[in-house]
Parts: sequence; structure tokens; C-alpha cells
Amino acid sequence: MKMVEDTIRVAVRIRPLIKSEIDKGCEECLDTIPGQPQIIIKNSDKAFTFNYVFPPDISQENFYNTAIKDMVTRIFDGYNVTILAYGQTGSGKTHSMGTDYNGIEDMGTIPRSMYDIFKIIASKEEWNFRMSVSFMELYQEQLYDLLSDKQRTHSIVDIREDSKGIKIIGITEKEVQSAEESLECLIEGSQKRVTGSTAMNAQSSRSHAIFTLYIQQQKKDDPNVATTAKFHLVDLAGSERSKKTQATGERFKEGVHINKGLLALGNVISQLGDNGNNSYVGYRDSKLTRLLQDSLGGNSMTLMIACVSPADYNMDETLSTLRYADRARKIKNKPVVNQDPRVAEINRLNELVQKLKLALLNQKSEQSCSSDYEELHEKNELLQQKIRDLTEKLNANLIKMVFMHEKTEFAEQLHDKIKAEMALVLEDCKELLDSYRKNSEHDDEYYAKLKAIYQKILDIQTNEKKTSEELFNHAMSLESKSPIIKDTENDVDNVTSDGELSNCLEDFDKKHEEHTSLQTERNNQVQSINRELAIKEHLITELLKNSSHVIEYSKGLQDMEQEIKTLQAEKDELLIALRNAQTNNISSKLAESRRKKVQELEKKIAALSQQCLEQSKTLKAKEKLQHQIKNLTNEIQSLKQARVKLVRQMRSDADRFAEWKRVREKELHKLKEQDRKRANQMIKLEMQHNKQQNVLKRKMEEAYAANKRLKKIEQI
Repeated sequence: MKMVEDTIRVAVRIRPLIKSEIDKGCEECLDTIPGQPQIIIKNSDKAFTFNYVFPPDISQENFYNTAIKDMVTRIFDGYNVTILAYGQTGSGKTHSMGTDYNGIEDMGTIPRSMYDIFKIIASKEEWNFRMSVSFMELYQEQLYDLLSDKQRTHSIVDIREDSKGIKIIGITEKEVQSAEESLECLIEGSQKRVTGSTAMNAQSSRSHAIFTLYIQQQKKDDPNVATTAKFHLVDLAGSERSKKTQATGERFKEGVHINKGLLALGNVISQLGDNGNNSYVGYRDSKLTRLLQDSLGGNSMTLMIACVSPADYNMDETLSTLRYADRARKIKNKPVVNQDPRVAEINRLNELVQKLKLALLNQKSEQSCSSDYEELHEKNELLQQKIRDLTEKLNANLIKMVFMHEKTEFAEQLHDKIKAEMALVLEDCKELLDSYRKNSEHDDEYYAKLKAIYQKILDIQTNEKKTSEELFNHAMSLESKSPIIKDTENDVDNVTSDGELSNCLEDFDKKHEEHTSLQTERNNQVQSINRELAIKEHLITELLKNSSHVIEYSKGLQDMEQEIKTLQAEKDELLIALRNAQTNNISSKLAESRRKKVQELEKKIAALSQQCLEQSKTLKAKEKLQHQIKNLTNEIQSLKQARVKLVRQMRSDADRFAEWKRVREKELHKLKEQDRKRANQMIKLEMQHNKQQNVLKRKMEEAYAANKRLKKIEQI
């Protein structure tokens, strides 16, 4: 049977102040938080949290839809369900339960649930249903059948208990086909129920009432799919104090019995709510607790409706009810799906047959696959060893890579230093050549040698630039191949994730793989930095080329400005000559020649001025170019520092791992040696044990033979 664990749910319902309480000047002592299932005692620090808390203005319909409706549907899953109303006399239990139903619209829980149940039954056309109801009351520790046609004195029934639970012997169960028929039974039984008037309630229930609906359902196309369920609706009599009820005589006696049953119920709730600390639960202390045995801690889904009065006059009783409800919320029931024993046994046997068939198939599969399993196991062991060897080789290659990175770093530093010194030497040679070119009295042979040295330095620089470009192209080709390398690494990772080794080797392999993975990641970072450095260094080389062109433009601009000055001076001389020619009446032919010459000079000056303007714009871009070169230089320096840091981390981790590995391998060797000695010791002990067994066996045989001979002698 399917079993679930379900704590008792508690819904607290506060009734409004009644006229007598208002006339007495009573004030409300309870407060609720809208939207929260909490209730607070005013002017105190006491607060309680439940599954539901309903204020005085809640309607019967909203109360039912919120707290009760979902539980009603569980009946059709085969679970027993109990709705239990508990509280002080006059707190609204009968009103909430609807036990006093007489056809009015403001229906309580019982009539609303009956209409819902039969509505669900009408929608389940593929099932057959059989429904019946019973109604009983517990009055002064006597159990009366309220649907019996006999006189009240002959309607007493008794409680019996067997392995299947509590049973009511002789209780009348009336079969019903509709909600209306069920409610007719409710009205019939309610009219027979004992009620009376007290100072607190004009129509006080003097007994505990239990209305029960029994449901049997069976699937039309499969008789083996069938369940039964009980829906108990319990309206308890309210606890009361004789001082407040002013009960005397028979009413006082009734109150004593009511309180006695409720006291036993409170004790059971306390015992069950102590989280199982108390193994004894006093169900047998009262007939009420015996009737509710399944509902409290047993085979039922239970909701307790705790009805309380908000009047400060009843604060003690209200606080007591809230405490009992809080304890009840901790009770864990164990509801199970109720099935017919015969059907349940058939289903159990069918499940057993299916399990045995499955076990038989598995057994055949294991026998046929044992050889395959052994082969796969051996292959797995070989692969694990291969993975371990590959990891070891990869780690060794990474260590070599660390040394290569360090050598590369030293080589690049030396290269940068030589490059800087070469630039200085080249600058010095250029200055010497310029000074020799300006000085006419120089030694031609010495000048030729110096020029040859200068040319060699230029050739070296050209080769260095060519090599840098080749390195850049090589880095780009590696970049295009990097996805293949990454995919290969992922494949290796996938292989290493499989397999199980002994704890010690598993720890060793795990550490080894973590270290190798970390070193591989750092190596990839170094390679990425190298590629980025190659790109930035190539870019800075191009920018430096552009910068050298800008310097040449600067020198050309100076030459053009000098030429403009020369032409302007020549023009000024010609203009002066023209003015003098006009004064001295020099021939017109010569004057015309001079004017043409002036015009030509003006054109040349304009053209040179335009070229100067364009080259000035180019020179303005020089500052931006230098700023870019500076930024790139800083970025290159930062990347190189990051690379140095990564290489140092790789070296440091490699050293630490090598030391850890050395210690770990030593420990493993020691453990293997201990294991070998232990195995040898076990063999020795086993041999010694066998030897002792043989000696003991021989002695037993000798003793048996001696005993046999002794018996023969005695017979003689």
C-alpha cells in the first residue's frame, strides 16, 4: 500500500462578538495579520502560526473553499479524511461544521462537502461507486446510533478494535445516491442529538457527534483497481466551566463527561505532539480518543478547525484552545491508500510476478554479459593506466615549456637591449656621415668605410624586421590551429573523467590532473599573451615606419620653407629692378622679361606654400601617432609583466608539485610495502590456521577411535 507522511493541518476560525458579550462590555483580545496565517493575543507577546487563520468576517463559502475543498478530493485517491471541530462551548463549532443543517443557504462544512463529493462522482463516468453514511454521538461516555430506527435506549453501539483498526459494532450504514439523501440523514440524526441551554449558549451541544461518509469505488474496465475511503466529520462538544455556564443537575453532569473526554483528547494531542519522545499514547483513556485514534497519528489526512471566541472574557479558554491546536499541528499521521484486501493481495502478487520476471531477465543478462564485463574491465584498467602515463608525459612537457618560456623571456630582453643599442649606434653613424658630408676636407677612404658600416647596420635592422614579421605570421598560423588543440584537450579531459581507482591512487590522480590542468591553462594564457604581443609589436613597427616618414616630411618642409624665402628674396629684387627701370627708362623688352620672371616666381611660391600647408597637416598628425605608440608601448610592457608573472607561477607550482609528488610517492611506496607485508602475514596466519585445523581434526579422529574401542571393551 502507498503510504505518505502528513502532519495534521490546523485552521483557526474566530467568531464575531455576540450580543451578550457586547452587552457585558467585552473587548476583542485577538488580532490577525492580513495575508498571514498568524494570530496574536493583544497586550501580550503571545503569537501563534497555523496553516490557516480566519477573521470574524469570513464567509462560510470562503472558509470552505480555502481550508476544506482540497482535502475532499483526496477521498477519491483512496485516503481517509477527517475534519475535526474543537473549541470552547459557544465558539462556533456546530456553525462551522454545519451539523445543525436544516436546508438554509448559509451551509457549513458537511453540506458543502456532500454537494462537492457527489458532483465529482457524477464526473467520473469510468468508475462505479457505492456510498453510505453513518451518524453517531458520544453522550456521557455512551455511543448512540443516530440513524437507528430503534428507541434511543436500544440504539447504543460499542467500540471494537482488531488488526484492521477501530470498528463500531451494530452501527447503521444507510446507502445514499445523492447529496440530498446524505443531508436527509444528517438532518434526521441531528434531530435526535442531545442539546441543551446554558448561560453561555442557548442551543449547546451536549455530546460529541461524528458524521461519516463511506466511499467504495471500482474501475469499470478493471475490477482489480478499487479503493475504499472514510470521510469523518467530527463536531465535538465544547469545553466549559460551570461558573460561566451556571450548569446544575443534569447539565453539570453532562459538562463533567464532556470535559473528561476533552481532557483525554488533550493528553493524546500533547503526547503525539512531543515528536515521539513519549512512546505511550493514552488512546484507551476515553471512548472519544478511541474513536479518533485513526484521525490523530493514524491512517487519515486530518484538518482540525480550532474555533475561538475573541472576547477578553473568554481569553483563558481561547488561549488553551490555541495551545492545543499548536500541539496538534506537530502530529504526524501516516495515511495509506485503502484497498480491498483481496484486490490488494492480487496487485501485490502481480507486482511480485513482474519483479521476478525482471530479476530472471537480469540474471540471464548477467550470465551472458559476464565475459564481456571482464573484457571491458580489463580495457578500462589499460585505458586508466594509459591516461596516467599521458598525464605524466604532459606534465613533463609542461615543465619543459616553463624552461622554454623563461629562456624566451631572457632572449627577448636581450633582443630589446641590442635593438635599443643598435638604434643609438645607427644614430651616431648617421651624425658622423652628415658631418663628413658637410666637411669637404675629409678622407674619402675613411668615409667609405664608415658608410659601409652604416649600411651593414641598416641591413641588420632590415633582417631583424623581416624576422619579426615571420614570427608574427607564425603566431597567426598558431592562432588558427588553436581550436584543434583545444578540442584535443577536451577529449583528454573527457577520457580522464571516467573510471574508478583505489582511494589513494584516485587522490593522487586527482591532484595530478588538477595540477596538469592548471599548468595547461596557464601555458595557454602565456601563448595567448605571446600572440597578442606579436600583434601589438607588429603594429608598433608599422607606426614607427609612419613616424620616420613624418620626420622626413619635417625635413622636406624646412627645405621648402627655405626655398620659399629664397624665391621671395629673388622676387623682391626683381620688383625693385622693375621700379628702377621705370625711373631710368630702361628698354621695355628687359622690363617685360623681368615681369614674366616675377610671375613665374609667384607661381612657384604659391605651389610651395600649398605643399607646406599639406605637410603641416601631416606633421600635426605626428602627435597623435606618438600618443598611439606610447599607449602600445605601455600595453606591451604590461603584457610582458603579466607573462613573467605567469611563468613564475608555473615554475613555483611545478616545484611545489614535484615536492608533493615525491612525498606522496614515498607514502604510496610505504603503503604498498605495508600491504605486501600484511598479505604475507595473512598467508602465514591462514597456513597456521589450516595446520591447527588439521591437528584438531586428527585429534578428534583419534578421540573418536579411542571412544569406539572403549565401548567395544565395555560390551565384552
